[in-house]
Amino acid sequence: MNILIEGWRGINHSYALVNQWQILELIKLSKISFKDVPYVNKNWNLKKNDSGLNDEDKNSINNLESPLENFKYDITYRISSPFNFKYNFKSKLLFVFGTSEFKNLIQTDYINGDPDYLKNKEDFYLHTPSNWSRDGFLKVGFREDQVIVVPHGIETNTFKFISEDEKKIIRDKYKFKKDDYILTNVGAMTQNKGVEALIAAYGILKKKYKNLKLILKDQSNLYPRKANDVFNTLLDTDFNKKYKIIYDDMMKDVLIISKNLNLKELRNIYSISDCYVSPYTAEGFNMTPLEAAGCGTKIIVTKGGSTDDYFDDSIGYQIESYERKKDNNTMLNPKLDSLIEILENIINKHDESKVLRSKYVHDNFSWEKIAIKLKKEFEKKLSK
Repeated sequence: MNILIEGWRGINHSYALVNQWQILELIKLSKISFKDVPYVNKNWNLKKNDSGLNDEDKNSINNLESPLENFKYDITYRISSPFNFKYNFKSKLLFVFGTSEFKNLIQTDYINGDPDYLKNKEDFYLHTPSNWSRDGFLKVGFREDQVIVVPHGIETNTFKFISEDEKKIIRDKYKFKKDDYILTNVGAMTQNKGVEALIAAYGILKKKYKNLKLILKDQSNLYPRKANDVFNTLLDTDFNKKYKIIYDDMMKDVLIISKNLNLKELRNIYSISDCYVSPYTAEGFNMTPLEAAGCGTKIIVTKGGSTDDYFDDSIGYQIESYERKKDNNTMLNPKLDSLIEILENIINKHDESKVLRSKYVHDNFSWEKIAIKLKKEFEKKLSK
C-alpha cells in the first residue's frame, strides 16, 4: 500500500506526536511519502517545541521521501489543524484525521471544504480516535460509514514499568520523600483539561493529608495559559473564598514543570506518581492517562467521555459526571465530590496492581497494534 501523509511532524503538539508515532509503525507495513504542512502557530518550531523523540526515530521520520509527481497513491492521509477538507488529492481515497472534543464542528475547525459537500463523497473519510469524537462528526452530517474510529496508543519501549530502585532515584532528584503521595497531570492548561478540579481536590485534601504532593506540567511552550495563571484565576473565585483551596502550605508542595521533557523524562514523571488525575470536561482521546497507566501508574479520569474507549477497571477509577450543553457544544461536568471520594479511598493504600496496569495497556494499546488497525481500515475502504 502506498500512503501519502500530509501533516505535522517534529514538534510536541498532540497531532504531530500522533502522526510521528503512527509513521514509525506504518513504515514497517506500507510505502510512505510525506508532505509537510505549515504549523497553525507561526511561533512553533523544532527547537522551541521539540517532539522529544530520540534521534533514530527523528531520522526515520525526517528521511521519508517527498510526494512523487504524477503518481496515484492508494491513500492520502491528512493530519494537521485546521482540518484540510480540500477535495483535491492524487490518491484513490482521502482520509482526514480530526478530533471533535466538544461533539461539534465549527467553521474554524476546518479549511478548504464543506461538510455538506463532502458527506456525499464515496472516496472521502474521517479518522477519529474515540466514539465521543465520532459523535461530533456524525452530528454535522457525515455518514456513519465515513467516520472510522481507531484509537491512539503508547510507545511501549518508553512508557513501561520501571523498578522501585529507579523510582527512588527519580523521586530523590525531585526531592520527594518515600511516604509522599504524588498526584500528577501533564496536559495543557486549556480549560477543557479540568486542571481546576484537580487543584481544588488537592487543596481540600492537603489539609488532611500532609504527605500529599502535586506535579503539574503545563504546555506553555505551545499554549499561552500557564499553570500559575490557573492558580491566579482560582484565587479570586468564590469557591476559594469559601473553602480556602489556595494557601501557602499547599503551594509549597506543588511542582510546576514548564520546560520541554523528552520521552524518558516524561516517563520518569509518570512513574514516580502515585496517581495520574485527569478530570477533563472535553477530550478527543486524552492520551496522557494511557501513557501513565502504561508505566503502571493508576489513573483517575472523567466517566462518560473519550477515555471510556480505553478505560478498564484494572487501570484506575472514573469520576462521576454529567453532560451539559452550551450553544452547540457538549461537555462533561466531573463531580468534585466524586474525585475527592476516590482520592480519599486510595491515598496511602498499598498498590499491588502496577504491573497488571502496565500489561493491560501494552497488550491492547501499543502503537504497533494501532497502526495495524489503521491499515486494516484503509484496506477495508479500498476494497469497497
